[in-house]
Amino acid sequence: MRQHKYPSDVTDEQWALIEPLIPVYPGGRPRKTDVRDVVDAVFYILRTGCQWRYLPKDFPPKSTVWRSFDEWRHNGTLDEIHDALRRKVRTQEKPYAPRTTASVDSQSVDTTSGGAQRGRDNAKNVDGRKRHIVVDSLGLLLAVLVTAASVDDGAAAAELFARLEGQPVSKVRRVFADSKYHNYALHEWVEGNAAWDLVIVRRPEGETGWVDLPLRWTVERVLPARVQKTDLAHGHRAGALSVRRARAAAESPARGVGRTAAELYESGEPRRRLT
Repeated sequence: MRQHKYPSDVTDEQWALIEPLIPVYPGGRPRKTDVRDVVDAVFYILRTGCQWRYLPKDFPPKSTVWRSFDEWRHNGTLDEIHDALRRKVRTQEKPYAPRTTASVDSQSVDTTSGGAQRGRDNAKNVDGRKRHIVVDSLGLLLAVLVTAASVDDGAAAAELFARLEGQPVSKVRRVFADSKYHNYALHEWVEGNAAWDLVIVRRPEGETGWVDLPLRWTVERVLPARVQKTDLAHGHRAGALSVRRARAAAESPARGVGRTAAELYESGEPRRRLT
């Protein structure tokens, strides 16, 4: 049992939610490593952005942590944990109100030369990778895709939307996007493969700089203004990043679950007119 605790460690309440979802294989030698310490080590790396070889010595060996993490990301354990925490947040917020809207957006960040492909986003003056996400009207992640920063949002959207299969989107009728997704090929893909409409939310004419677009800030608040380089330095961390966000929301729903513009849309209350 570790003596030193870190802010990124899971709490007892959080571990009670996660532990039943960690696979246990019968037979073989008894496990000597505390699985909770392995989970804490994964969150420590994700939160601090340190390299694997700099993992503090009071955690299990980095090779043990990596093997478990690599197994969980390939066998669906991380996705299962994320989805379970998302269901908990949804149930706490509105147990009988299905989400009927979602939003899509992307963010480019500078990254190191290692890991997956890199590219240049000339519009943002960024050399690195781009994270594409779809969130529901609570801001909870539904799909994540990591590409080179040079990949066009509209071109990557079809692959991103395909990852919605198996996610709780059966009641979704509209997915809101900005003008980057005004792509005729993408609209054809949506018409032929999706049960929802892609709604482009345009900037008001004459506006410059950042603009609070109606029904769009739900996804924009999920993408932080600044992301540590290490969050996207390796594409394989995207799954754990999703779990971290869902874990934080499950711990304190009031922080990540608010009265969003999309919820006002679903409730029929007065809202700003789309242009």
